[in-house]
Amino acid sequence: MIRMKNWVLVMVLLLSGANFGFSQVELSTEETKKEKKKEKKEKKERVKDNTTSVFGTANWSFTTRKLESNDGLFGDSLGKRADEKGLGTWSFELGFRNKLHKYLSFEGGISYMKNGESYSMEESDTAYAYETRYSYVGMPIKLYFTYGDKVKLLAGGGVVPQMLVGYKQDREWKTTLGSSGSETVKTKIDYSSFVISAVVNVGIQVNLGGNWSALFVPEYKIQLTSSMIKTADYKHYGRSLGFNFGVIVDL
Repeated sequence: MIRMKNWVLVMVLLLSGANFGFSQVELSTEETKKEKKKEKKEKKERVKDNTTSVFGTANWSFTTRKLESNDGLFGDSLGKRADEKGLGTWSFELGFRNKLHKYLSFEGGISYMKNGESYSMEESDTAYAYETRYSYVGMPIKLYFTYGDKVKLLAGGGVVPQMLVGYKQDREWKTTLGSSGSETVKTKIDYSSFVISAVVNVGIQVNLGGNWSALFVPEYKIQLTSSMIKTADYKHYGRSLGFNFGVIVDL
């Protein structure tokens, strides 16, 4: 009888030890799975922080200018140019964005940009009007603060080196004798071949599914250097207020 009790006691102790060991193995397995999940998550976040994206955008802006008489012997009065108004123009850009940090991105690209101004005078028997457009190839360089995931807030700015590729002025008139006419003037004389602008952007990026997102980013741009050479009659600085819209794809 005593031997039977001893055997029962031994069996109980063995089973308890087995259960304890099994629990340890099970706990160790769970901890390993958690560690692997954590490593995968950290790796995914590191990859996400270094994401490179490519985008294409169109820009519509209301453009105008700051115009001043040049200094010294070269200057001339503004005359009718003081009454110039703004002009709506379209621009286009292709570029890339690289995520440097969770909240910081670098953006670069190449763009075809336009700005300009207009003038219109009409009296009882005469009229005169023109629209002037300046065309540039630019290379925007920007830093963005970004926040969010599916809907992302973008805020930033930078500089835009620009090379002049064209100047065009479309003119129309009507004289007191009843005749009318029009002409287009294209020239680069008196205009600087290179200018620099500063740009500020604030907008949103909305995920469309997968790696594709839509962009809507309002923009304000001011020219820091004059559009005209130092010996021209005026100093001309372009201004624009508009918005970029397009698509961006994460690579």
